[in-house]
Amino acid sequence: MLAQPAENLERAIGKLKSLHDGDVGVVEVVACGPRAIPALRTLLFEREPSGLFQTRCLAVEALARLRAHEVLTDYLSREQMASDPVERLGDDAVINAAAQALASVREQRVFELLLRLAQRPALTGVIRALGGFQRPEAIPTLINALEDDASRRVAEAALIGLGRRARSALVSSAKMPLPSRERESESSLRRRRSALKVLGEIGISQKLWPALRCLMHDPDARISLLACELCLVSARVGERDSAVLRLMALLPEVDWMLRDEVQNVLRTYVQSAR
Repeated sequence: MLAQPAENLERAIGKLKSLHDGDVGVVEVVACGPRAIPALRTLLFEREPSGLFQTRCLAVEALARLRAHEVLTDYLSREQMASDPVERLGDDAVINAAAQALASVREQRVFELLLRLAQRPALTGVIRALGGFQRPEAIPTLINALEDDASRRVAEAALIGLGRRARSALVSSAKMPLPSRERESESSLRRRRSALKVLGEIGISQKLWPALRCLMHDPDARISLLACELCLVSARVGERDSAVLRLMALLPEVDWMLRDEVQNVLRTYVQSAR
């Protein structure tokens, strides 16, 4: 006797919940077609105090394959956030999965939703999806994400993808210590270093370089090093000697790891000049 459609769906959902057969469950659930969407929605919206997220991420995958974008959008639009840190960690993993599943949906409402979610830390999938839009309106949010250890690499890649359109904002960010120059926070230092690193990848013009000249003498040695690298690549030839002198002055002041980086920059520049 052939299994009834309801039985097929119930069995497929059971496999999707299994730690061993989850991937097979996704295939079988998708094979059930749109009638599987209500069950997947219920599964996605269920609370999981243990912090486990694998089953709900598989539900996200199945919903994406069924093109149930409305369900994923509804999930990401939820305002409530778990108070328990373990449960919230699991929820963040599901949010990241849902955001990436919507990355190909180039709609204004999705973009605005991702912008709002990106204000929270550690949502790497959200930052990646937001960067995929390649819209200049996202630049301030992507630059703020440079302060977050989890999202920094993804935000850097997105800003590099935006190229020249991100230059002006990156220059401003690199020159902005917060809350003040005298009491700059570690997160602000990380953002400024990262902004200079991205500018090095994008490249700057001789015309833009003077705006960053002051950073060669920044109190932070790494920022000073990054600014000197930009000078050696982008400034007029006659000005590059000042970067060499600054790098030589840094050598006795920095730890051995940064000293190696300074020496490598000097060595590369000398070889290039020859």
